[in-house]
Amino acid sequence: MHHTNPFLHVAARSEAKGGPTTIEEPKAVENIVFQTRGGPLDPFEDRLADELMTVFDGGAVELEDVVAGLNAAGSRDRAGAPWTGQSFSGQMAASADGLFAASEG
Repeated sequence: MHHTNPFLHVAARSEAKGGPTTIEEPKAVENIVFQTRGGPLDPFEDRLADELMTVFDGGAVELEDVVAGLNAAGSRDRAGAPWTGQSFSGQMAASADGLFAASEG
């Protein structure tokens, strides 16, 4: 198992775009699929990501705890209903599909 990203290319700091904390030149490195997605998060996904960070920060790790945390915070699924294990799992599967969608450009 690698402890670093073997696909990451280190650039000289003076050449790095963005300053001394950037370790690769974005225009010179091919992104692999796990570094990209088919497009930006939609407003629902963006809000859900923020809500999930709060739930995880509260210590939830099991599906039922995550769903309970989302519902307690007033989060709702795409249909406007309280989350269930099934609706949450379906949304995570749909979000994962976005990781492998083709992107123009």
